[in-house]
Amino acid sequence: MSNNVEVASFGERSLLQQGYDHSPGELRQLEWGLRFTPLLCMAGAIVGLVLGIPAIHFALAALGIVPFWFPAWHPLDRFYNHVLRPLWGGVPLPPNPLPRRIACFMGGAVNVAIGVSFAVDAYAAAYAFGVLLISLQLIVITTHFCVASWLYEGVLRLTGRWQPPIEIAQARSIVDQGGQLVDVRTPEEFAEGHLPGALNRPVDSISEHPEEFAGSTLVLYCRSGMRSRVAAQHLNGTGVESVHDMGAMARWGDPS
Repeated sequence: MSNNVEVASFGERSLLQQGYDHSPGELRQLEWGLRFTPLLCMAGAIVGLVLGIPAIHFALAALGIVPFWFPAWHPLDRFYNHVLRPLWGGVPLPPNPLPRRIACFMGGAVNVAIGVSFAVDAYAAAYAFGVLLISLQLIVITTHFCVASWLYEGVLRLTGRWQPPIEIAQARSIVDQGGQLVDVRTPEEFAEGHLPGALNRPVDSISEHPEEFAGSTLVLYCRSGMRSRVAAQHLNGTGVESVHDMGAMARWGDPS
C-alpha cells in the first residue's frame, strides 16, 4: 500500500509544492481544473499586450492581488466551480493554498508593472514584463510547476523558517515512549490505510479542540508532509507544547 503515498509525476510534485496536498487520484482529478484560472489570466494578458490597454492589466492585477486574502474567493475559480464544472460533473477546485496565492499576487504585481508601463508610453518595458508573465503562466499551465511557489519554499529554507520533519528513528522512539500518532489526512484517506494506533484528526479542524491534546506528545503525519507541517503550526499556535512533525506516512514503513 505504500505506493498509494507516492507522487507519480513531476506535475503532481509541482501541485504539492503549490500547497495542494491531496492523494494522487485527487491530484489527477484536479489537474485540468487548476489550469483554468491561469489559462484565462494568460489569455487576458495577451489581449492587453496586443491592444496596449493599461486597464486590462490593472483588472487582471486586481484578480490576482485581491484574492490573496480570500483563499476560496478567486472569481475565476468560483466561475469554474459554479458555472463550468457542473456541465461535466468535474471535481470542484479547493481553496487556494498560500503558495498559490503568493503566485497569483506576484502575477498581479507584474500586471501592474505592465499597466503602468503602457500608461507612461514605456512600451519596451511593458512588452518585457509581458514576455516574463506569459512565460511563467505557460510553464504553470503546461507542467503545473510554479516558479513563485518554488521561490517561496526557497526563501523559507534560506531564512530558517522551513522546519524539516523529525528523523524517523526519533518519531518511533517518541511513540514507543507513549507519544500519540496523529493522521491529519481526510477520513477517506485514513480509511484506506493508516499507521497502527493513529488518531485521525484532519488538518482543517485539528486546532478546534486543543484541550484534547493537553499534556500529550504528538507525532503528526500525512501523505506528503505538507498537511502535517501546517497542522503542527496550527497546534503550536494554540499552545499545545509537544508537537512533532514526522512528514510523509511512507517514511514510517508500510501502513496497516
